[in-house]
Amino acid sequence: MSKINKKLFFLYVKDYIERLRSELKSEQTIISYRASLNDFRKYLSHEHLKKVDKVTFECITPELIREYLSWISAEGRSLNTRNLRLTALKCYVSFCAEKYIELVSLELKLSKIKTKSVAPKTNNWLSKEQITLILDQPSQSKLGIRDRFIMMFMFSTGVRLSELLNIQTKDLFLKADFPSVIVLGKGQKTRRIPLPDDLIENLKYYLTLYHSNSNLNKEGNYLFFTKIKGKTDKMSADNIQRITKKYGDMARKIDSKIPVVHPHLFRHSYGAQMYRLGLSLPEISKLLGHLHLQTSEIYCETDVDMISKAIEDIVESSPERKWDILSEEDKLKVLGLI
Repeated sequence: MSKINKKLFFLYVKDYIERLRSELKSEQTIISYRASLNDFRKYLSHEHLKKVDKVTFECITPELIREYLSWISAEGRSLNTRNLRLTALKCYVSFCAEKYIELVSLELKLSKIKTKSVAPKTNNWLSKEQITLILDQPSQSKLGIRDRFIMMFMFSTGVRLSELLNIQTKDLFLKADFPSVIVLGKGQKTRRIPLPDDLIENLKYYLTLYHSNSNLNKEGNYLFFTKIKGKTDKMSADNIQRITKKYGDMARKIDSKIPVVHPHLFRHSYGAQMYRLGLSLPEISKLLGHLHLQTSEIYCETDVDMISKAIEDIVESSPERKWDILSEEDKLKVLGLI
C-alpha cells in the first residue's frame, strides 16, 4: 500500500485554496469549492462516522463519491448543487495528484463520474416587448413616474441594485459629448456607463420632478431617495424590490410568460440586449463590471435565437474558424446535442 494512501484526505485543502487564488479564481468560486469540500467532510462524519482526521485517501473511492452524490439528491438538493460538489472534489483530487503521482489512478477513476445535465433556466431575461409592457404599468402620477424611471434606468444601464442605490446626482454627466453615469461596483471599482437618448430624456424630466431644488453637484444627493419624517436618505433595496415585483405582477396579468420580476432581472435583460445588438463579450463584461469574462458568457446562451446566430457565425466565419475543421464532438457540443 502506497504511503500517500495513508495520508489525510483533507491535508492539502489550504494549499488548494491558495492555488485557486493564484489562478485568480473569483472569491465566489473559492467559497463554493471550500463549501463543497466541507459538505463532503460533513457527509463522511454523519453517514460514515469518520472524523476529519480519520479520512485518508485510502477511503476515497468512486463508489463512495457516488454514494455521496446520491445522498445529496436524497436530501432534496438541486442538480446544480450535485454537479458543483462533484466538480470541486474532482478538482481537489487533481490538485493532489499533481503532488503525488500515485493519486493519478484515483483522479482518472473520478473523471468517469459525470455531471448530470441541467435543463437551462427559462425566463431568466425579459424581452424588449415585456420590458415595455412592465414600463406601461405605473400611473402618470408623480410616484408612478418615479417608479417607471427607476425600472427604465435599471434596464438601460444594467446596474446592480447596490450600484443603483448609491448613485448620486453628481455622478451624472449629461452635458458631456457622450452622456454617462459613473457607478461604484464590486471591489470599490468605478466604471462609466453610457446613457441612451431615450433614458436621458426621461432622466431630465425626473430631475425636474424630484431634484428641482437640489444642488446636483452636492455630495450625498442621491438620485433615488426617500423622505421619512423630514429626513432624506437613499432609497432602500426593499423598496426597489417592492416596486419591480409590483409592476411585474401587474404586467403578468396581460402576459403570463413574464416571470416574477426582481432588480437583477433588468440587469440580465440589459446584458442580453447588448449581446443582441452585436456587442462583444469583453464589451459587455466592461459595461456590467464583471471581474471575469466568463461571467458574461451566460448572455451567449440567453435564447434559441442567439444560439442559432452563434452557430451561423461559426459556419460562415473566416477560413481559420470554418465549421469543417471542428471535430464531430465539437459540432455536437455547439449544436447542444451533448
